[in-house]
Amino acid sequence: MKRIIILTIIFMLGVKVAAQEAAAASQRANQQYVLFESERDKGTNVTAMYSYLLDSYQNFMKVVDAADNGQYLSGAKNRLRAMYPYLLNGAVYYSEQKQPAKALDFATAYIEMPQLKIFQSELLPKDSRYASVVYYAAVSAYNLQKYSQALKYFQEYLNTGTDAQQKDCYVYMNMIYQSQRNYAEQERILEQAIAKYPVSLDFLYNLVNVHIATNDMPKLLSAIDRILAVDPNNDKVLPVKARILERQGKNQEALDIYKRLYALHPESFELLTGLARVNFNVATEIVNNGAAIVNDTEYALVRQRASGYLLDAKDLFLKILEKEPNSKMYMQGLAGVYQYMDMKSEYEVLMKIVTDGASYTSFPSRLLAYNEALKKTEGVAQLQESVPVPVDPAILVLRVDSFIDANHNKVIDAGESFSIQFTIENKGQGDAYNIRLRLSEQQGYDEYFDGPRELDGGNIPAGTSKQYTFRYLVKKEMPSALAKINIYAFEANGFDADPSELIVNTQEYAMPRLRVADHQFFASEGSSITLGQNGKLTLALQNYGTKTARNVKLNFTLPSNIFTTDSPEAIIDSIAPGDVATLDYGFLVNKRFDGDSVVVMVNVAEDSRSSYLSEAYKVKVGEYLTASSTIKIDGAVRQAVDLKNVTLGLTTDLLKDIPVGAVNRHRYALIIGNEDYSMTGANAEINVPYAVNDAMVFREYCVRTFGVPDGQLKVVPNATAGMMHEQLDWLVNMASTDPEAELIFYYSGHGNNDEATKEPYLLPVDITGKNIRLGVSLGELYKRLATHPVKGAYVFLDACFSGGYKSAAPLIAQKGVRVVPKAGLPQGNTLSFSSSSGDQTSSVFHDKKQGYYTYFLVKSIKDAGGELTMKELFEKTHAEVRKATALVGKIQEPQYMVSPTWSDWTDVKLKTPAAQ
Repeated sequence: MKRIIILTIIFMLGVKVAAQEAAAASQRANQQYVLFESERDKGTNVTAMYSYLLDSYQNFMKVVDAADNGQYLSGAKNRLRAMYPYLLNGAVYYSEQKQPAKALDFATAYIEMPQLKIFQSELLPKDSRYASVVYYAAVSAYNLQKYSQALKYFQEYLNTGTDAQQKDCYVYMNMIYQSQRNYAEQERILEQAIAKYPVSLDFLYNLVNVHIATNDMPKLLSAIDRILAVDPNNDKVLPVKARILERQGKNQEALDIYKRLYALHPESFELLTGLARVNFNVATEIVNNGAAIVNDTEYALVRQRASGYLLDAKDLFLKILEKEPNSKMYMQGLAGVYQYMDMKSEYEVLMKIVTDGASYTSFPSRLLAYNEALKKTEGVAQLQESVPVPVDPAILVLRVDSFIDANHNKVIDAGESFSIQFTIENKGQGDAYNIRLRLSEQQGYDEYFDGPRELDGGNIPAGTSKQYTFRYLVKKEMPSALAKINIYAFEANGFDADPSELIVNTQEYAMPRLRVADHQFFASEGSSITLGQNGKLTLALQNYGTKTARNVKLNFTLPSNIFTTDSPEAIIDSIAPGDVATLDYGFLVNKRFDGDSVVVMVNVAEDSRSSYLSEAYKVKVGEYLTASSTIKIDGAVRQAVDLKNVTLGLTTDLLKDIPVGAVNRHRYALIIGNEDYSMTGANAEINVPYAVNDAMVFREYCVRTFGVPDGQLKVVPNATAGMMHEQLDWLVNMASTDPEAELIFYYSGHGNNDEATKEPYLLPVDITGKNIRLGVSLGELYKRLATHPVKGAYVFLDACFSGGYKSAAPLIAQKGVRVVPKAGLPQGNTLSFSSSSGDQTSSVFHDKKQGYYTYFLVKSIKDAGGELTMKELFEKTHAEVRKATALVGKIQEPQYMVSPTWSDWTDVKLKTPAAQ
């Protein structure tokens, strides 16, 4: 009972004290608030005013927090509500006065007041500057190293949804968590930032650092790959990825990266060393994996695969030791190469240098001394060695059993491996002792053989035989020649075998050599690449080497604010010697791009690692784009290589001052130029000269004058049957999605007719007259273009359908002649212009490197500035073609056909009026 009384007294005293504290705080708070109002009304002392205000706020907060505050809480709430907007003003005032600590006090009060329990039932009105104050408070707290408060306010800013400073908030929060080594929270906030800013590499770089700090290799590689998805040639993280792959034993993947980087930065010592290591590691893997192979032919293939990597590693290690001659690690690497290549002297000398702690600069002199000492030692050993005195003579017969080369072509190819198996039989009555076997090439070509020149043959008792093998890797410098290889067997008592001679051809190194033979930039709309528009780079990649380039990889890189519209990596299965692969790479220039030129970086590599390109192609923004100049390509290559001349452009007056029309998004075009019919098995005389030129020139007018958007136009040079039908499907499908569609179909190439039905066909480059029905029937073409209702379908045919092939004579080069075909009739709103009547040829204009018809068709459009109707276009083209061909004695009269139901086709204009 006594204890209860004491507890009650203590409790009553506690309540009384709390009430007294609340009363005192309330009195002080109200007094300070009155002083604040007084100073506010006078307006003479701003500093005093805000000092009273903050003191009043702090005391009212004591009232709110007091235990027995019931009689004071309502008044405190009213006062706090009244001072709320002035707290914001105080924060702004002290921020302007460069007093961040005081500004933070006011900002903290302003931010946290709406979160008080007493205001949960009402929403205090937030000023439009609320988000800015929150951000300022967060930064101030960060600068004052109040990190918990800073994190709270940065998060509050993010919660407001205001975009202006969101990125900076993530930056600060990342720095705070990094300084605290709170990697889990740092990773969380970085992932949020990356989701918001997926192409901002700074956040991804920081994520890489997080995973390095936590040693999380899977996440680290994932973060690096995310960076490379944005910037495929990022030289900050590619070396990191290469080193990780190297440590994981994925040497081939690491090698691909090191090669790409070293091509971009050949001065980098770090990349040089990495490239040397992984070349050696790849070779080591190949050799080790083949160690159990018994079959000599299979083992030769293994040695061949490893040889290229070993030779590259040797050259790279030598470059490293030129710069770092005291590097023990890289001397050991080079010694390893010598060991794998059976270069015993070089290996032993270099390892002795490593053991002695000497410099690589001593290697040449030491190797020379070693070889001289070895010769003397061998001579003394031979003199001192006790060789039995022969009772009966040994008779040695040396016989070559087999010559094994890696690719089984019975030729010693540079860069490959070979072996010679031979047997020595002792047909005498006496034993043969201390046999030395020596290989030598009479003209000195054995200097290109990496491997031992001499073998220890041991003893061969009378009446027995032994088999031996010389194995070599052939250096890439090996020339084409006729090698005469002798094998000698020297016996200690002088009963030597007669030398055996092997005569075999050698072949210089066969490898692919790639180059960009020509390139051309195109604009999707109009005649130049401008901000906010698409562009395209077309490359002609040629193999001028003597070996097929396989798995050719092209990686494209663009500057900031230019985005790819195609994959940044393209793969070509193979390019045969002399052949050309043409490919397009599309991009989009946004309106924030501030450079004067678009630069496209292109890196090209292929499987054999013999050819690597790193090129940059540039076009000025707003530059008028014409076709590129013709490039003549010459090369000193093997006779078997037919090196083709390559050009993506054409020098012609038609590509100057092209009339420009507005973009018409309802127009779609398919342009086909079939020139090379060699895949049919016929000779080059049946080719159609300049058909690809025709197509390219017509393409320029489609884009610039007719307003066809680049993404709605397809140009197909040398189209096969499959390609022609597939692309025609595409054109027809475009009409199914656009009731206002206008379709343009252009064809230059061979035409022919079915002998039985006389029906005319367009001939793909892989089709002959024998299987003509696999081509494109004109009747079917007109029918398909009318499948869907269209505003207009315009067909232009620079071909004839008569069954003959062109002559090689310049004046009578033709696209067919003789039999008059039975033409199909256009349907719907379809109009067809053709280059000649059914019994005439369509000739080529050699002086202009185009077909007569296409040249004058386009010239008529150009001369009129595009301002002519279809009827006027036909009449002008007809007159010009007839006149020009009559001068060469081969009259050609263009024709037109139109659907019977389309009456107003004569007034149609292809040029789209420019927007006003």
